[in-house]
Amino acid sequence: MTGWPTSKRHIDPELGRYRTYQDEITVIDGIAYRGQRIIVPSKLRHEMLQIIHESHLGMVKCKRRARDLLYWPSMNDDIEQMITRCKVCLENRRANCKEPLIPHGVPRSPWAEVGADLFHFRQRDYLICVDYYSKYPEIVLLDNEKSRATINAFKSIFARHGIPDTVFSDNGPQFSSKEFRDYAKDWGFVHDTSSPRYPQSNGQAERYVQTVKNMLKKAEAAGGDIYLALMAYRDTPLEGVDKSPSQLLMGRRLKTRLPVTKSVLKPSVDWSGEDHARLRARQKVYKKHYDRTTKPLTLLTPGEVVRYRKAERTPWEPAKVNNVYDAQNRSYILDVNGKQLRRNRRDIIQTGERTVPEPVHEIEEEMQNTVEDQSPQRVASSETNRVSASGEAKQQVRRSGRITRRPAYLRDYE
Repeated sequence: MTGWPTSKRHIDPELGRYRTYQDEITVIDGIAYRGQRIIVPSKLRHEMLQIIHESHLGMVKCKRRARDLLYWPSMNDDIEQMITRCKVCLENRRANCKEPLIPHGVPRSPWAEVGADLFHFRQRDYLICVDYYSKYPEIVLLDNEKSRATINAFKSIFARHGIPDTVFSDNGPQFSSKEFRDYAKDWGFVHDTSSPRYPQSNGQAERYVQTVKNMLKKAEAAGGDIYLALMAYRDTPLEGVDKSPSQLLMGRRLKTRLPVTKSVLKPSVDWSGEDHARLRARQKVYKKHYDRTTKPLTLLTPGEVVRYRKAERTPWEPAKVNNVYDAQNRSYILDVNGKQLRRNRRDIIQTGERTVPEPVHEIEEEMQNTVEDQSPQRVASSETNRVSASGEAKQQVRRSGRITRRPAYLRDYE
C-alpha cells in the first residue's frame, strides 16, 4: 500500500515472487488483484484447486479456466500435480499413443526364426508358422487346441524344414504350458513370447493369419482349392525383393499350374547377401511409414507407481513396477496386490502418485454395498426371503434389493 522497496534484499522471499507484477497489483475491498484476476492466498488455494477440477476437465482446460480468473505463484504447477494424481482422471485416461516400430531383425539364414499362432475358421482350429526370413507360411489343421495337438503339428512342420533357432508366439495356453516348455527344451529351440495383450509384437504371424483366412474364405466362396492358393502365394515374388518365399527358403521356384520353362525351375542360391539387404530395405520402408504417427514413451523404473489396464476401454488400475522384463521390447513386470503381471509399455501410464491407491470403482462399489446392506428395504426384503417349513423359497432377493418370483408357467411342471 505504501510502495515496494528499491532493493530486493529488503523484500520478503515469499513476496519477492510478486515483484515482477508490482505495477499490476491492486487492492479493492480487501481483496488483492493482478489485473482482473484475484490473487488467491495460500490457505484457499487447495479449495480453489478442487473447484477448478470439479468437472474433471483436462489439464489444458483447467489451466485456461484458472488463468482467466485466478492467480498465485506456481499455479500451473499446482494444477498439473493435482490432475496427474487425480484417481478419477487416471482411471479414465485415454490410451497411450503409438510408439515407434521395433521390427524383428532379419535373420541371416532361412528358417532360423519362426513366428507361430493359432486361429479359428469355420469351427476348425489351425496352426500357422511363418518364416521371418522368407515369409513362407505353413498351415496345419488341428484336432483340438490342446498342447499335445499343437506340439504334433510343430513336429510335422519341423520334420520338413528343420528345427529353427527361435519360435516366437503369444502367451496362449498351448504355448505357456509345461508340456510345450519341455518340448522346446528337448528339441533344442528357444521359445520367446510377446507381452500379454500385445499381439502386435507377434505381428508377422498375426498378419499371415489374416492373409490365410482371406484365402480360405475366397476358396470356399469360389469352390476352389485352398492348397492351390497356398502354392500360388508361396511362389509369388515379394515386393522389393523380386523373389518368392519358396526361392528364399528352398532356393527354387515351385511348379504351379502356370506354364514355365525348365530353366526357371532350376535351383539357385544367393550367397552374396543381396537378398538379405533387400529384405532389410523392405523392412525399413514399413518402419518409415509406421513411425509417422508415433511418439516414444519414457522408460519406467522399478518401484515406480503406475497405472495399467486389463483390456481396452477398461479403467486404468494402480500398480507398481516390479522390474523390467525386456527393455528393448518395452515389456515390464508389474506388482498388483502381490500378484505379478507382465504388460507392454503401451498398456502402462505414468502417474504422479507416490503410493498405490485403491481403485475408485472398488471403493464406490464397497460403499454402495454397505449402504444397501444397512437400508430398511434391504433388511425387510431379506426377511421375506426366508425358507418355508416345506423347504421351498418363496421369494428370491437380488443384491440390488429387487424381489423376483418364479414364472407362473413353471408351476405346472412341479
